[in-house]
Amino acid sequence: MELEPVAPGVPVDKVGEAEFRVAELFFSRTDQRGVIQAGNQVFTRVSGYDWSELDGAPHRLVRHADMPKAVFWLLWDRIKQGKPIGAYVKNATKTGGFYWVFAVVMPVKGGYLSVRLKPTSEMLCQVEQLYAARRAAEAADKLSPEASAQALTEEIKTLGFADYPAFMARALQAELTARDDAMGHKDPRLAAFAEMAKAIDTIAGEANQLHRDFQKMKQIPVNLRLAASRCEASGGPISVISANYSDIAEEALGQALRFTSFATDVLHQIHRGLFLTGAARLQREMVALFRDEAGDADQGTHKMNAEMEGLATHSKRCEEAAKEAEKNVADQALRFTDDCRNMRRFISSLDVTRVTCLIETRWQSDRGQSFMSIIDRLDDFHESAETHLHKIDVLNDRILFLTDRLLGRE
Repeated sequence: MELEPVAPGVPVDKVGEAEFRVAELFFSRTDQRGVIQAGNQVFTRVSGYDWSELDGAPHRLVRHADMPKAVFWLLWDRIKQGKPIGAYVKNATKTGGFYWVFAVVMPVKGGYLSVRLKPTSEMLCQVEQLYAARRAAEAADKLSPEASAQALTEEIKTLGFADYPAFMARALQAELTARDDAMGHKDPRLAAFAEMAKAIDTIAGEANQLHRDFQKMKQIPVNLRLAASRCEASGGPISVISANYSDIAEEALGQALRFTSFATDVLHQIHRGLFLTGAARLQREMVALFRDEAGDADQGTHKMNAEMEGLATHSKRCEEAAKEAEKNVADQALRFTDDCRNMRRFISSLDVTRVTCLIETRWQSDRGQSFMSIIDRLDDFHESAETHLHKIDVLNDRILFLTDRLLGRE
């Protein structure tokens, strides 16, 4: 993709958004207090500050007044725990402009490093609205940063994300994909993670519906026993069959709970792997861009080379952690295959019991209609359960295929 050069001496639009190209990346490293130790030319150009003004200054120098305190509380809470974070951040320039970034911040020895890209996905519009409402709430309700962060986390859930780590993983994937589209690139690893996340979301939906179906049909064997009790002695076999059906269904209900637990656990690993894969890629690209800045007179070639080496090392660690997450997904999906087989056995046993019950009820000619309405409900339940289970099987197989590809097992 051909890029227009930035005119020297015109770093930012003084009354609006600073010029920040989609192919560019910011870099900065701070100490544990958030004091800037290193940065790249994009950082100085877009922010409008000379390196002499940034070096040794607190990173909050570029904080924009539109940013809710909640975001920075979340950021510091995670990195102080040794966890990475991704966040949309609106920054201020020296001359009164602004620029948006999606920042990937990671703890490193002695402090933190951040690689930032220009956000261009549709998610940015949602975030701008979310931040504006949160900032207004902070001012109106005089919320503490921690209380506002808790409220922000709940608001993120209303957008369809289980928690903040899920949000930041999907956001990074969305921004990298939008960036790739703009630059004419494709990233098969990101695409594989995105497909797995979508698959596990669907599995979770199917598993939840399967669990609800089992919950709803718990009353059916009770209704069968009540109908059988009105048939005097001839209804005895049906009572026994319905009791057996109820026992098997109760076990299947427990198995359905395992399905929902699987979906939650695997989605966590997918989001972890997705975020770390994206972070490692950004750090690799930043190393390549640093090479173009190796002669930066402000910081010196030696210092820039040291930053490149540190980034390259951290990128490899992120890749290794992402591989571990991929392997965890593969292992869990393989175990889930056995869970699916067990569930299918439960449903087969229930189906045999249902057919036996159908045969017995045909002897109850005087009460056949009441029995048949109950049997019809069992038929509907079995058809629905088979449909959900088939979809879950197919999607789990797809996850196994994708993890094999990511791990190079094809």
